[in-house]
Amino acid sequence: MLRKSCPQFIIISGSGKKVGKTYMARALISAFSGKFPLLALKISPHVHDSLGSAKLVFAAEGFRIFNEMEEHHKNSGQFLKAGAFKSYFMETGDEHLETAFDIFMKECNPHILPVVCESGALSNHIIPGILIFIADSHQTGQTDKLKTKHRADIVLEARSFDPGEIINQTIFSENRWQRIG
Repeated sequence: MLRKSCPQFIIISGSGKKVGKTYMARALISAFSGKFPLLALKISPHVHDSLGSAKLVFAAEGFRIFNEMEEHHKNSGQFLKAGAFKSYFMETGDEHLETAFDIFMKECNPHILPVVCESGALSNHIIPGILIFIADSHQTGQTDKLKTKHRADIVLEARSFDPGEIINQTIFSENRWQRIG
């Protein structure tokens, strides 16, 4: 599969739950949102029954995209609290991710703003400016997650990293996320 270049994305992926993905995403959003409008995107293969104040942006067979409208304890609400200009939540399995992503870009990011994205699978479809993988040595790796880890620009140990170190070595310039130093 040919992956398309999307250098305006930072993707944060990980070996499982509770490894620090949302913590890293919030730190990046907080650090950069005062400098330019920044979008946040959480992609999950799970359907969520309770979406609170989220507004449906687009729905099709196999996926739904929501715009989060207020701060709360779930990921997309936390991203707003951290300072995201807008925060989106996408429900989709791998088989519809590419289509859902294309719709997201057309409907939610037509001006190609920088995006901090928490997703386990998006890096299978795009080449982000920076791919961060957070690994828990106690979790045995699934094949698809190991693929993501091997292509990551940054691999962090779960729950023992300092987001400030990553932030200090990251810039957004010329419409792309880049590592410096």
